Amino acid sequence: MEENVSEIMQRITFSVVKYLETKTGVCNVKLHERTGTTKEALSSWEQKNSCLLPDDLKNYYLTSNGIKLTWSVKIDSSNPYPLGLMYLHPVDDIMEITGKSKNKAGKTVTKEQDSDTESEDEDSGLKKPSFTSSYRIFELDPCAGLGKVCLVYRNSHSGCSEIWFLDRSLRWHFLVANFTTYYRLMLLHLGLPQWQYIFTDIGLSMQAKQWFNIYAPSRIQTDVSQGRTYEHDLRDSLSVTPNQLDVSKIFKGKNEKK
Repeated sequence: MEENVSEIMQRITFSVVKYLETKTGVCNVKLHERTGTTKEALSSWEQKNSCLLPDDLKNYYLTSNGIKLTWSVKIDSSNPYPLGLMYLHPVDDIMEITGKSKNKAGKTVTKEQDSDTESEDEDSGLKKPSFTSSYRIFELDPCAGLGKVCLVYRNSHSGCSEIWFLDRSLRWHFLVANFTTYYRLMLLHLGLPQWQYIFTDIGLSMQAKQWFNIYAPSRIQTDVSQGRTYEHDLRDSLSVTPNQLDVSKIFKGKNEKK
């Protein structure tokens, strides 16, 4: 029987685990396996939130109810240092972000509208989301407090959505058009700290760049001779079908390739 996309994604996930286990200094690679959720649970979420989940996301959750993959590094005789994290909420933990919170007195207050409201994302040309009734926004990954990966709807009844990154200053950055591409993007970056910031004008911190140079050098390289940025090269690489991805080649730097 031919594998469906969700099954292929799971196979690639296990390939990434095996790849990490071969890297010098990497230890404690742990995939917290989760069984798939049920169609009833997905339907319950949709009814509760009056919102249709995209088909690729639903198919994934039927295979695995979210993901948590962690790994550490051990340098010399030091204690293991937790470094990589690939995470997606279980379906019941996918909560809507409204831009509202409660103050100490228990009163609901609205956050100041971020400077991106109603402006366009420079790379995609898409209008950026805002905390208004025109959008429905759900958190998929809290990014260890460094931002939020969000499922953004412009029309919640159509099931059409996009994946955006909300940084800590409440600025929006477009990532990809669908969940399947985002999942593969997450695997390509090995869950390294701050990887979503590669797709922003903020960029990586110096420390994060050092980790990328060690474990995923090709992810931050720029082909100056062709005038192509890393981001464009990556989007091209994601145009292949999931079962065409060669994990052993994806993470090699230019100097490593033969």
